Amino acid sequence: MIEVAPTVPTWDLFLGIIVAITVLYGFMMQREKIITAMLACYMGMVVVNTWAEPIKSFFEGKTTIANTWIQSDASPSTIKIILFLIIVGLVAAKADIALGKESSMFAPIETILYSFITAILIAATVFNYMPPGTQDQIIASTRFVHYLKDFYTFWLIAPIAMIIFTSSRRRIV
Repeated sequence: MIEVAPTVPTWDLFLGIIVAITVLYGFMMQREKIITAMLACYMGMVVVNTWAEPIKSFFEGKTTIANTWIQSDASPSTIKIILFLIIVGLVAAKADIALGKESSMFAPIETILYSFITAILIAATVFNYMPPGTQDQIIASTRFVHYLKDFYTFWLIAPIAMIIFTSSRRRIV
């Protein structure tokens, strides 16, 4: 009897696709844009920490803006995830950071590493904003996603360390 592998995509596959897309984006847009996306992640985290609660109050009908209010059942995690992704998308698309020229032979490797770390940082932050019950369900059915939660502090610090390490060799403009 031949056993057929399940055809349902897993969260591990989804994470792998996100990383692959981000690495390809990094190669197409080069180092400056991927660093911009990485910094946009940190900006998104700050905005979420500052504005998620007021936005939640607005969607619960507790706060009005220009005599307008909305009564909905939007969960706090949904608001945080959507707000985070909007900020990351807007800043990464619109901001233009000029860095030193990529004359190093390590530039392609740096681009891959920046892209990989940015993808993991985005995925880990989105995962962190999910409710604990949802996180536990996802972790129970995957092999790699638990690293997003277990090493979240590392994923927050790794991009900063990489910028410091790689920027010490060149002058930032």
